[in-house]
Amino acid sequence: MQNNEWPEILTESIVYGLLFKAVARDADSIDFFELKMSYRPILDAISTWSERKHHEYRRKFAQLGGKIHVQESPDKFIYRVLVTVRGYQHERFYNKEILRAECQVRLDQFLSNGIK
Repeated sequence: MQNNEWPEILTESIVYGLLFKAVARDADSIDFFELKMSYRPILDAISTWSERKHHEYRRKFAQLGGKIHVQESPDKFIYRVLVTVRGYQHERFYNKEILRAECQVRLDQFLSNGIK
């Protein structure tokens, strides 16, 4: 693994973490409605997969000497992350709409590859 790979690995960890949280929130929202079909199994599968991917990337980040200190949304447009990588502190800013779009891409990939 290259030393300059950490920003990409951090981003993947964040995207899968947000996807995991979004699916859990959506699953809770669906429970309030009486539906004709139960979508819980597919949501559980997506949740398990995205959580696994999140932890996989988080482990890779840690192996590179990285540690996440702060993840926050100071406003409705920006997602801020404060990390230390090999003793140096870095602050990363992400556009929330781009993160949401990346989550959708990962979800689409799962649905096209994971369900046959």
